[in-house]
Amino acid sequence: MRIGLYIFSSIVFLIIVSVLSFLVNSGSYNLQTFGIDITLPVAVWIILPAMALLILSVLHMAYYSTKNFFLLRRWQKDSEALDDLIYWSLLNEPRENHIATDSLQNIASILSNSSIIAKEGFESKSEKINDIIDLIKKINNGTYVDLKAKKISKQLSNSNPLVIKNSLNRLQNDTKFADAVLSSVNEYDSSVVAEALNLITKTQNMDKIKKYLPLMNSANLENIFKRLHSGDSVGINEEYVKEIAGSIHLVCKDYIDLASSTMKFLDPKTMLGLFRGFEQKDENAEMAYLYLLLEYEMMDDAKEFISSNPENDFKKLKIFFDLKQKQNNLKLQDIVSLNTLCENA
Repeated sequence: MRIGLYIFSSIVFLIIVSVLSFLVNSGSYNLQTFGIDITLPVAVWIILPAMALLILSVLHMAYYSTKNFFLLRRWQKDSEALDDLIYWSLLNEPRENHIATDSLQNIASILSNSSIIAKEGFESKSEKINDIIDLIKKINNGTYVDLKAKKISKQLSNSNPLVIKNSLNRLQNDTKFADAVLSSVNEYDSSVVAEALNLITKTQNMDKIKKYLPLMNSANLENIFKRLHSGDSVGINEEYVKEIAGSIHLVCKDYIDLASSTMKFLDPKTMLGLFRGFEQKDENAEMAYLYLLLEYEMMDDAKEFISSNPENDFKKLKIFFDLKQKQNNLKLQDIVSLNTLCENA
């Protein structure tokens, strides 16, 4: 019952009782207590206990109504906080638990330390949660979503799987974004940076690639080598070859790939000059230099190089060198694969 209706009904009841009491007995009654005489109509003496009960019951109900009001208010606040925990758990960014209601503490603790994956077709009664489920679905389906427009970009970490997938989606549809990623590598996950480098080396020429050489590794170079082998010059020249060797730590196989892929675009004198310089600074380039000498059929220089490096065991190239002495028209690729030159060299 509402407290206002209860008070109104009680007062009406007291009035009726008092009127009936007065009609039955209109006299007065005198009460002496603690030396004080109190004379009141009989009807008043009859309704006084009921009035006292009314006042006490109203105070009782007011107390528990106020208590329940604050409990309900805390429950509503914690319910909203629980929705917020679900929201961030869906986004793979679990948040700290600030829920005060004991009965919700267990589930709140779980949500604060886990991520949630919504089933296909799931719909919540919360529009906020439905919006984020729809956003996640779009990202997982390969669509780029502007997280800044959704006002959540600053709340998601660079390593968040959704942020990573969203960035990869953008790279697939916006090649210019690769420059933005590589210009601010600290703002993106390493997998996004790697994909941006992959995209740059597959699509851009050396004038663009050279800017990001310090970020690259041997795996990134493979894209450039494949393009060179396929006949795409990628704008390669002597200076760019030097920049590649000077910016990235190359192993024996990398030098072989660099030599074999660029020799069709640079003249023999330039190539030999470059790799002569490389092998003098890095022993990993020795095999590639000897390979070039044999490819250009500079047999005397090859013999001298082999003799001056007795500690190196250029087994496969030595075999070719010996065979070449006997069969002049023999080609290196006829007896050995370039990919295996550095194996057990």
